[in-house]
Amino acid sequence: MPETIILCKEGTINSYLSALIVATNRKKAGEDIAAVFLQEGLAALIDKKYRYAPGLEGYAEDIKKNAAEMGISADPYELIKMANSAGVPLFACYAWMKLLGGKPPRFEIPEGLQKLELSELLEELGKAKKVITL
Repeated sequence: MPETIILCKEGTINSYLSALIVATNRKKAGEDIAAVFLQEGLAALIDKKYRYAPGLEGYAEDIKKNAAEMGISADPYELIKMANSAGVPLFACYAWMKLLGGKPPRFEIPEGLQKLELSELLEELGKAKKVITL
């Protein structure tokens, strides 16, 4: 696991944009970085139901349009593909998958993510030099 871990615990498009853009760009700059999805950040990927943070809902169309003009998709799965293509390891917290229901389709790891057991997450969080929540 890398020196820097980004925790994505919010199921908002703005959170996915922030976490995955930062992870992708830091990876391209040579940083050893990964992202872990848990809580609502994982549930929204499983359910494929996304929203913006309440304070950004009125900006949704502008964010989508401006992201596209910047060459970035506002679609979470497109952002995951972008991060994967850059070599960013992306993980689903398996303990949270179990908490969310533990039965298919909820027990299937979202495409582009790898399973990360709770014991592994706790160990890696202890070794990480930076842990960021976006």
